[in-house]
Amino acid sequence: MAKITTLDAVRIHRQNPDAIVAAGEVVDLRFVSGHSLSLRAAKLFCLLVQEAGVNVAEPVQHAIPYAVLNDTFHLSRDELAEAIQELHSTTVAVELVSQKGRPFLKSGPILSDVEREPDDLDDAEIRVEFSPAMRRVIADSTHWAAVSRRAVLAFESKYSLRLYLYLGLRVNLRKSSEVIALNDLREILGVPANRFERWQDLRRFALERAVAEINQLAGFTVAFRAIKRGRRIVSVELAWGKKEQAGLIEAQRELDRPRVGRTARRDGVVETIAQERYRLAESLAQAGLGRTSEPDHEPQ
Repeated sequence: MAKITTLDAVRIHRQNPDAIVAAGEVVDLRFVSGHSLSLRAAKLFCLLVQEAGVNVAEPVQHAIPYAVLNDTFHLSRDELAEAIQELHSTTVAVELVSQKGRPFLKSGPILSDVEREPDDLDDAEIRVEFSPAMRRVIADSTHWAAVSRRAVLAFESKYSLRLYLYLGLRVNLRKSSEVIALNDLREILGVPANRFERWQDLRRFALERAVAEINQLAGFTVAFRAIKRGRRIVSVELAWGKKEQAGLIEAQRELDRPRVGRTARRDGVVETIAQERYRLAESLAQAGLGRTSEPDHEPQ
């Protein structure tokens, strides 16, 4: 994981078939409707970006065989069609700066044009074109991140995928922590406005799930602590760091294993994962980071 330049993005795409190169502004997209993409649609979006490659910002149609998308995705064509329609109908917004240096908000759908061949064709393909808004965001990007296709497809929570992409832009930077207001954290994770309204629920069912999956599958580790103002939680401090060689090897082994049993292994059955978390906890404790201990409750 690294922050990379546009030229690096082209090189990585050509040399590493596992790499998905994402523009930073795309990672930071906000959803106008208040509802983020489903996990299925979010994964498909990452795959479409990878398949479009260096031409992702061009006003061209990208033809992709179903077989290519389903090589590791394993969805039916109807499920893929539903995910494509979600990308076609979802409106996103991003803050940009004009050539005159004036900030503005640009919005539009993710995909502006979609063509789907009949399902009974063995070599059926879909043809998509990214919307002008998406192409402008990508073309104007000045910071990029390379993320793992295998990790993207392995996540079982959309909150994990969103946080993984967000942190992918920040690993390898000089800073290793960031304080995020609670409302901003909800947007980063893609939590709908009416869901997990209490901190206890947001922590347990979104943030902790995301942190656990990232620590198990990604090339870095992450931890958090809640920050209070009075008795209210107002923000969260995230801290991250690269895994040591043993942690990287274990993450790759986990990606090679069947998904069955992954939750049990994530909960501490695999000793190397527990050791990795312990190392991170020690380093965070030295830096003054920890976790809050509010009781857990089921979401309302």
